[in-house]
Amino acid sequence: MGLHASLGRPIWIDEFTHFAYAAEPTTREAWSLFLATADNIQHGQTGIYIILNYWTLNYLGLDATLLRLPSILSGVFLFSSAIMLFRVLGFSVLWQIVVVAALTGQHLLMYLLGEARPYAPIPAASAGLLLYYVARPQHPESWGMLLFGIFTAVFGTTMHVYFAVYWPVVCLVAYVHHRAVTHEAFSLRSLIRFANPGLVALGAGLYLLLGALTWLRGQPNLGLDPFEWLRQQGPLANFTNYSHTQFLDGSYAIAAIFTAAAMGALLLPAGLRGSAARLQAPALLVLLSLLLSVLIGWISYMADYWILPRQWVGSIALVAIGVVWFWAEAARLWARLTPLLGWALCGIAALIVSSQALNIIGVRLAELRTRLAEAPAVPPPEACEPPGALDLANMSNEDRNAVMVDLANRNIACGGPIWVVFRGYYTSQLAYWAR
Repeated sequence: MGLHASLGRPIWIDEFTHFAYAAEPTTREAWSLFLATADNIQHGQTGIYIILNYWTLNYLGLDATLLRLPSILSGVFLFSSAIMLFRVLGFSVLWQIVVVAALTGQHLLMYLLGEARPYAPIPAASAGLLLYYVARPQHPESWGMLLFGIFTAVFGTTMHVYFAVYWPVVCLVAYVHHRAVTHEAFSLRSLIRFANPGLVALGAGLYLLLGALTWLRGQPNLGLDPFEWLRQQGPLANFTNYSHTQFLDGSYAIAAIFTAAAMGALLLPAGLRGSAARLQAPALLVLLSLLLSVLIGWISYMADYWILPRQWVGSIALVAIGVVWFWAEAARLWARLTPLLGWALCGIAALIVSSQALNIIGVRLAELRTRLAEAPAVPPPEACEPPGALDLANMSNEDRNAVMVDLANRNIACGGPIWVVFRGYYTSQLAYWAR
């Protein structure tokens, strides 16, 4: 995770909008300020990520990495959950490496794991809850598994509003997998019981309570062009090359041929291939994840807000997990004919996803070397004197943001307490929105 943690990278305006809350004297005052800005400046956020930022900066130290710590830890949780999911599913260490490589190949996902915005918790909590639902039938009496599910559900529902659409999807996918393993008949009653109604009630209650305090109070009419950013590369390219299928590195024909060959196991006699129902859950995971991205894009469209690939980050992770899961299940069917076929399919899958993963690791290493080589010296003492009051009200919004971001990066370089001057940022922003 260290390569994706944006070590040494200065913060930018979107991260600064979290940083500025840390200048408040207490957590209560930071939360009150968030509530005052939740309807316009921080629309659609729950505020929990911002409070975590307040604590990391005020109690752990003033550092850009600590500002990004919730996202970095979310990345650790995401990778750990994916590895444990494949272990629970009974796949070898090699398949676990393949799924890690596939996630690493999702460039946008990796970038967001090192940025102080509440996107990384979505895929982390979604993968964690998928792991919980798949593993729980194997350990129905385990308190550790129950506590893991509670933690993941609370984490997801409090960190981002979009987690609400991923919860039912991962639960349904896990239920389909459970049916494939146990050969139980589908019923609505068994699905409800499988979902753990108590856990759902806890998550839904927290979600609605927090929403009533923050994002459910209303959204501003931004009047933006939803397709403004998609037009640069085109909607299809944004949906594939720049988000969901980055891990394939454009090798769609090879991946399609490989997937078709893997599905050829369905043509084997039933006595040889065993149950093919295990392919249903990963296929459903990929399909529903893509449909959720369409739904999230539609929500942005209806709100006259930009449709941005980063909004699909939960689906970006689940598509990579689902595709590798599908390949692994197909390889397991072929392995019943001869183990060599299972190993061969795993090796081909590794070759398909490793190119992009290695490329991203190389890019991150180069970026890290450059930042370390160009790291500015510690500012002289005179540059670390906290600035006095600034006339932010008479600055344009662009100039105000530029001045504040520059000061924040200087404050981080100097260390010490967060300067009081940043308390004026949201005062000026609220005045700007009140016009």
